[in-house]
Amino acid sequence: MKLPRAEQLAQRHLALQRRSRALRIRAGVQAESLQPLFGWADRVQDVWHWLRGWPPQLTLPLAAVAGLWVARRPSRLLSLPLRLLPLWRLWQRFNPPRRER
Repeated sequence: MKLPRAEQLAQRHLALQRRSRALRIRAGVQAESLQPLFGWADRVQDVWHWLRGWPPQLTLPLAAVAGLWVARRPSRLLSLPLRLLPLWRLWQRFNPPRRER
């Protein structure tokens, strides 16, 4: 026996709503795994804004010196951050994050 068209559409509508709800939940769970990446992106953006606040007469020569220093030994691009990581962790331990009011 075939259901009337209105009931078919109502059932289809409910099925699509359930599917949409399930997809939203799944997207939310998957987005949680990207949270650390977005956190780092926010930090990079904050550093960029901080650097743009400095006068170019200071930042351009420093950037040129840093670029030449890295160009001499490209492996520094990876080795230097790895050497500075323990210092960063020590800094973070002694300077807890400030709570904003």
